[in-house]
Amino acid sequence: MTIGSRIRFHRIKRKLTQEDLSKGIISVSYLSKLENNQVTPSNDIIHLLCDRLGVNHLLEHPEHMNKLLEKWNHALLWNKSDEADSTHRVIQRDLEQSDDLMTHLFYRILCIRVQLVQNNLADALKHMIHIQGNYKELTDTLKFYYHKYKGNYYYLMEEYEKAKGELKEAETYYVLGNVVNEEERADLYYLFSLVLTRLNMYRLAIFYGEKSLSIFQGVYYQKRCAEVHLLLGICYRRIRYNEEAVKHYEWANFISHSIQYTSLQSKVEQNLGCLKSFMNRSDDAIQHYLRSIELKGADEEGKLYSILSLVKEYYKMNQFSDVQFWLPKGLRLSSKERYPEKHYQLSYYQFAIMGFPNGFEKFMKEYALPYFKKNASLLLYAEYSKFFGQYYQSVRKYKLAAFHLNEANVIYEEILTI
Repeated sequence: MTIGSRIRFHRIKRKLTQEDLSKGIISVSYLSKLENNQVTPSNDIIHLLCDRLGVNHLLEHPEHMNKLLEKWNHALLWNKSDEADSTHRVIQRDLEQSDDLMTHLFYRILCIRVQLVQNNLADALKHMIHIQGNYKELTDTLKFYYHKYKGNYYYLMEEYEKAKGELKEAETYYVLGNVVNEEERADLYYLFSLVLTRLNMYRLAIFYGEKSLSIFQGVYYQKRCAEVHLLLGICYRRIRYNEEAVKHYEWANFISHSIQYTSLQSKVEQNLGCLKSFMNRSDDAIQHYLRSIELKGADEEGKLYSILSLVKEYYKMNQFSDVQFWLPKGLRLSSKERYPEKHYQLSYYQFAIMGFPNGFEKFMKEYALPYFKKNASLLLYAEYSKFFGQYYQSVRKYKLAAFHLNEANVIYEEILTI
């Protein structure tokens, strides 16, 4: 980092104009060139400018603070919350004594990570905007971290194409920045795999997932290994490699049970239920869904997902008394405003159990299908277009049936070729 960039950083931090800082020392035009790294000032000029800025160490290398920041970053990566909090307090105490721009920017970048972990997306965005204003000053290593967390931000915002672009940039700067921390690369690949799964790019998601898993296994990061196994199981199930899916689900279950990672266990049980349902092993599927509900605890949305799965499975088995038992439980937890995706699905089964009374077609045309299509739930749109087509077949409206069945088939074919 050049001295001019550091001077500009501290001038802006202290809300001084170029006229305020340069007066009696150098011309405004010379200061402008200095800050843009177009001239090399003498040490006497640097000292005079530093005195006016109230800083003393612009020429020194901030080893102490950088080590603290790396320690904080490592604790955040490994989810060591107590160590992360205590290290952060030391950093906050010492940060004002540091005059190094890179130290301040690295701190800001790690603040993005903290806000993302806490799901404070608005605060994360504020830090991102600040970093973007100083982007040209970042080293390649800091650009790696910045793009990685920016990709994570867009993932949480459900803007998956933007997330993919940012993570691709991060992958490039991992190499250019000569980042030596393999765990960071594994974390990047895992996040990449999550994003690609959301984009239905399952084979590429498996590629990055397998790469991340091999690194996490090498450093014995059991929690993350379990998460990656679950993600790989989901991807293999989506491309109908059932044996591979079962293998990864079983590993995820084994690891999560051994480290008492209950929330992940519940997700594994849910996904095993989905797989057994696809394999037409409904009794097994139902047992997995019921175990998932037991493990969900206070996770209301997770329970709702399992209840919806039970409703679907019981309906498929023509066990309508069980459908009628679980359906009200799901509808009480959902609404058009709260968990609308699941509410519309449960509402479909409510119509179905009543024999598709008046209002069903309007519900599908004006509410359910438009919602699924608008919110990029392509698999759901295909699934319920298929159901709607089958309904039209049953009432002998064959043109409408053909239209909706074709809508579903086109989407299924596109997903299978990705």
